[in-house]
Amino acid sequence: MNGPRVYGFTLLELLVVIALIALLATAAAWSGAHMARGWQLKRAGQQLYEDLKMTQARAENSGSLTWRAGTLVLQRSFLVFTPEQQRYAAYHWVDLNSNSIVEESETSLLSENNLPRGIVFGFIEGVDHRACSNTNSPPGDSISFSSPGFSPCNSQPCIKFDQNGFSVMGPGTIYLSDGDRSLAISGTRPGHFTLCEWDGERWH
Repeated sequence: MNGPRVYGFTLLELLVVIALIALLATAAAWSGAHMARGWQLKRAGQQLYEDLKMTQARAENSGSLTWRAGTLVLQRSFLVFTPEQQRYAAYHWVDLNSNSIVEESETSLLSENNLPRGIVFGFIEGVDHRACSNTNSPPGDSISFSSPGFSPCNSQPCIKFDQNGFSVMGPGTIYLSDGDRSLAISGTRPGHFTLCEWDGERWH
């Protein structure tokens, strides 16, 4: 008389199942990391855009002049970028000695921010450098605003705002990338900034 049949898996079947589980887990981890980087890029772009608009609003609210020691003196707001360190900072300048020259001793740091890990100032390969309907000549640098030698810019790309919130440095674009995707913030007109995303074929 035969005993009860025993059902189970062969060693080969178990190895195949384990391999499939490992493959699915790897795919899920890669997909999750890809989505996380995309979220980080969007967060970085939105944060930079909000910080830019905040600096612009501060310049508008402050006006071009302020009282110091019974004298009206010039003042301005700056947003300065340090691309190699993936950092940017907001500064305020008050012309304390009334010589109309921006000096380091007259500037004060208002805020400083680093881009999230894995996000850099830069573009991905194949991206159109004329972001956000910017019809100007395509820039070769990841931040195309001017880099004057005076403080607080110190030869780093920066945006200097006047009392109307206009960019005294002219138009420019800031590009962000996570290695797979790109975002850009473009100043196409004085005082007007646009945040846009590259979809692989065009900016929108």
